Amino acid sequence: MLLVTENSGSARSGETGKARAEPRPVSTAASTFGRALRQRRQACGLALRELQKLAYVDKSLISRVERGLTPPSAEFAEACDRALGAGGTLIVLAEAARAEPYVHLPPPPDHFVGREEHLALLDEKVFTETAKVVFVAGPPGVGKTALVLNWANRRQEEFDCVLWSDLRGYAAGSPAQPADILDDLLRCVGVRPDRVPAEEHMRLALLRGLLRGQRTLVVLDNALDSPQVRPVLPGTPDTTVLITSRRRLSGLVVGSGAVQVSLEPLRELEATRLMADLIGDERAAGDPEGVGRLVRLCAALPLAVNIAAERVATHPHQSVGDLARELVAEGRRLELLAVDDDTVGVRAAFSWSYRALEADTARMFRLLGLHPGPRFTAEAAAALAGLPGNDARRLLDRLVQAHLVQQVGAQYYRFHDLIRVYAAEEANAERLKDERQAAVSRLTHWYLYAANAASWTLTPARDHHIDLGPAPEGVEPLRFATFDEAYIWCASEMPSITGVARLALDHGLYEVGWRLPVELFDYHLLGRPWQTWISSHEVAIESAKAGGDLGGLAWSAINLAEAHRRRGDLGRARELFGQAVEISEEIGENPSLGWALVGLGNIAHEREDYAEAVRLAEQSVEVNARIGYQLGEATARVHLGRAYRDLGERDLALDHGLRAFDAYAKDADQHGMGFALVPLARTCRRFGDLDQALGYCEQALTAYRNCGDVWGQADALDERGCALAAQGHTDEAMAVWRDALQLVMDLDDRKATVLRGRLEGAV
Repeated sequence: MLLVTENSGSARSGETGKARAEPRPVSTAASTFGRALRQRRQACGLALRELQKLAYVDKSLISRVERGLTPPSAEFAEACDRALGAGGTLIVLAEAARAEPYVHLPPPPDHFVGREEHLALLDEKVFTETAKVVFVAGPPGVGKTALVLNWANRRQEEFDCVLWSDLRGYAAGSPAQPADILDDLLRCVGVRPDRVPAEEHMRLALLRGLLRGQRTLVVLDNALDSPQVRPVLPGTPDTTVLITSRRRLSGLVVGSGAVQVSLEPLRELEATRLMADLIGDERAAGDPEGVGRLVRLCAALPLAVNIAAERVATHPHQSVGDLARELVAEGRRLELLAVDDDTVGVRAAFSWSYRALEADTARMFRLLGLHPGPRFTAEAAAALAGLPGNDARRLLDRLVQAHLVQQVGAQYYRFHDLIRVYAAEEANAERLKDERQAAVSRLTHWYLYAANAASWTLTPARDHHIDLGPAPEGVEPLRFATFDEAYIWCASEMPSITGVARLALDHGLYEVGWRLPVELFDYHLLGRPWQTWISSHEVAIESAKAGGDLGGLAWSAINLAEAHRRRGDLGRARELFGQAVEISEEIGENPSLGWALVGLGNIAHEREDYAEAVRLAEQSVEVNARIGYQLGEATARVHLGRAYRDLGERDLALDHGLRAFDAYAKDADQHGMGFALVPLARTCRRFGDLDQALGYCEQALTAYRNCGDVWGQADALDERGCALAAQGHTDEAMAVWRDALQLVMDLDDRKATVLRGRLEGAV
């Protein structure tokens, strides 16, 4: 038989005279998979050689994967999962490890001078005094992030795990909320987006569990204040949190024993050395007076010095002194505009550099200030500017070179918060109103078309997708070749979606404002990004109301209601579903009416009013059948079958469940098939046909795996465990329930509680 073996590769050379150090893990997601594999293997009492024989994979490869040094292939994960009886859990974790690693600690700045005493102070606080929370405070542009990144990259070998999150405390738009920050940190550890819990307290509990026993450094950049940070502190014994902020975080000093490292502008000699590093020693030595003046005009702030130096470097035929005089004039212009902060030098450097850009580059810079998310891709930038992708990348490269934009990972870019504010100010100038409106239209439509394409790719068999028609001029729609491509795009862009919908609303693009969140509903069902699901649909409701669009209002209310129902807020869900019924009836019979009726029926079911659940589900079936909406009819029949089962009507329950399954299977709708099969299994178990119940569970598990629905897999395993327990196979049932709990414990507190109850009851 074929053994899966490790590809050979060259070893990294170490320092002269020293033994080569083992490479760092390729990604935190690979490390997470490796730990899970090792724990599962050891729980089964297997040595590496024994697992090699069972899974037909090379033991040296198993060892490297367990240490997080090699990402698992799909074939490797499936072989180990099967050999260890992991019930698909290793396959799920492997998907995250094979995806592009989520950005955790960014690299240090290319040019960094001075700060020796501050680096030593951080060493002292963290390693000698063993402070658990340290924050670096200082004015904007002083180099807080540069200091922390330099120190963290130097010292990362001292930690088992290094996590990083940008808290966007002073960026344009809203600062990151604690739930967003915890989402960032969990994804740094390798948790898939669809495994991130809905509730903030569950996210923190999961993070604590994953960090326990590891020496961890958590870097929180750009904190606004203590209340933003306090809810995300892990508090685990071996975790150090390093924070940057413009403010003294007094609340953390009192409540968490945090210690402060204060940062001031560079000494003039250090700032001069930084300038020389950037423009070249020869040129700096040729005009020391001009360099000194330029440094003083930048108030020795590293951010301003970097930008000013780039301007000098790109104008080799002008003297440094002449360029300094230009910066003086720019600073006076800003003073006349009554800039009333202490960063005139920084703003002058921005303005000076911006006005020296070529027209197309300057236009790209200011338009990027309109993007509402924490980061953006070259494709989004292309849409903003109405340019082909290659042209957008060329302009982004120029902006990176000018230190006006930072590249983060292979695909994303972001602003320093001060520069973003400046870019947004330029973009919002009254004279640019038409340019701004056109750019916002292109960007929001680009997101809408991408969401629509992702929806088609995630659930190609569904009949609720719409054809948006040709994209507007200047918009190059994304295309997704595979489910994974579409899923990863959705997960990566979630932090921007609510902001983009709000941007559309604010600029009168009401249809885009409601349709963008609605288009992402299929992803919401799979990934359960609760915060974005709810916040984006709240904007969608505002947008539909502003545009007087009853259809948009109905769909937005239904999707928002479903989020609240799944999170257990039945009162709010019932209110929204009721509103959707009224709106849909005003419009006339249409798919939204069927969904709203099903939603009300589900709430009645959860409240154990099964007769009312039947009545509402039957109405939904009738409406959907009359208008020929097959997906809606099949879904309503699933819920109708569930209600009949709990009324004790076996034949009616099976009839509606099987008719729903046949409708989904006809279109090869994997998610729909799994959705129909688990209730059928429950019906069979209730009426004593346990073998058939187990058969339906196996089919459901396969279908849910095919479409990547982790919660669905857990639900199928849950029911399989119930059927095994009913047959008297208690040990097998408990093993299955444990696998289900591992899948869902960090995703859905309600489902996890049910599974824990089953395990406790079986003991």
